[in-house]
Amino acid sequence: MDDRIRDRLRETSDSLSLYSAAPPSEIEEVFNFKVREMDTTPSQTLSRYTVMLGQYLITLQVRFNTARVIASQKKKVLDRKIQEVINSGAAEGSTLKERERNAVAASPELQTLELDYDEASAERDLLDGIDKPITELINALKSELRRRAEERQYTNRERAS
Repeated sequence: MDDRIRDRLRETSDSLSLYSAAPPSEIEEVFNFKVREMDTTPSQTLSRYTVMLGQYLITLQVRFNTARVIASQKKKVLDRKIQEVINSGAAEGSTLKERERNAVAASPELQTLELDYDEASAERDLLDGIDKPITELINALKSELRRRAEERQYTNRERAS
């Protein structure tokens, strides 16, 4: 990745405190929560889980965005280097795809760049969409908390009557 781009990402992230956001250390507790214990789990615990998941979403989004930028930059570098080899006439083939494959096959440097890109895109793909089920879990916990609050209000109104 170009140093200017890396520096710009670091500047932006630092100014927004993005990299200081770390996943809550107790996040495994939330992920291992047993639904059958929902009725006996205090509302304060469910509220804490909701906040932890929200914090976790922030760190996931930062990681995903970073992975996306890194993969994109690695792809651009790879494409430029392949194009240089093709333009120099060093890669044979009847189609562009064939010349690209031959350029990579003939160059250890391009093979390394391709592997770097593959690793970066794998990380990006791993993180892509993981926010959705976590958001669903947050919404489910919020619904339970809302249900409990309404139940308490109803009980309090009944007692007052």
